Amino acid sequence: MRVMNMNQVKPYIQKHYPNATALTPLTGGLVSQTFSFRSNNEKYIFQTGGARDDYEKQRYVSKQYRGTLPVREVLRIHETDDGTAYCISRYIEGRKLFDLSDHERQELVMPIMDILSQMAQSEIPADAGYGRFDATGHAPYQTWVDFVSAIYNDSVYDWPALVPKGFNDAVVRKAIAVLHRNIHCLEFEKSCLVHGDMGSYNIITSNGHITGLIDWGLALYGDPLYDIANLLFWDEKKLMDLNQALKHKHFTNETDKQKLTCYALRIGLEEIYNTVVLNHIGYGVKWVSGRVDEVLKNGL
Repeated sequence: MRVMNMNQVKPYIQKHYPNATALTPLTGGLVSQTFSFRSNNEKYIFQTGGARDDYEKQRYVSKQYRGTLPVREVLRIHETDDGTAYCISRYIEGRKLFDLSDHERQELVMPIMDILSQMAQSEIPADAGYGRFDATGHAPYQTWVDFVSAIYNDSVYDWPALVPKGFNDAVVRKAIAVLHRNIHCLEFEKSCLVHGDMGSYNIITSNGHITGLIDWGLALYGDPLYDIANLLFWDEKKLMDLNQALKHKHFTNETDKQKLTCYALRIGLEEIYNTVVLNHIGYGVKWVSGRVDEVLKNGL
């Protein structure tokens, strides 16, 4: 991954917007770099550091859902001379949920739950498949269970590769056994658009409203509870009020609770695999492994 500073980014922006001004760095994700800039009284976002396929996927989501969900309009996707991808989108006014006060985040619990309910009703293309879709909107699995159970499919995930890397795989084996034992419970009524990386960095708000859901690189088609499981698994302190409200809504339903546990285990397992086996940049694997163990012992 090529890291670019403002002086390196500026020529690529001016290539498309010659009169660009007010170039400002913004907080990005684990691997991405994000800047805002102005041109002709309009404000834009410049992103780099991610894969071109992820930006193309964001453009697909933008085209398909911008009329019904608060997603960024992707305008341009290009590459630098050395093949580094970058993406230019329209700016969404507001602040990230991460940057708000505790009181402001508390006031946004219901608007976020409303957005989650709205996503649960989203329409997806016929015969779109299940799991993470590509830049054309097609997902690789024939059923939702195929996607979830792929985590313990030896032809997809090479779990024996953990041990040579010095990772104690006991918690992985336990999590896979529990998921395998409960895989039958994952039926649901309607497949929908799932963000796949819902958290305080990817929710933009303004004046008590959700104005943006950003960074759709991990988006998928499937059970809307998967986004809720993601929120509960990562258990952000800044989202404590939201997570409590989600538990209050879903934990009274034993079927929902069982599904959420299964999805949380899959989310943790995939993070371990990507970080340890594939060497992707991720969260601290010690924390993730401990969180999986906690879910196994005490639930969400």
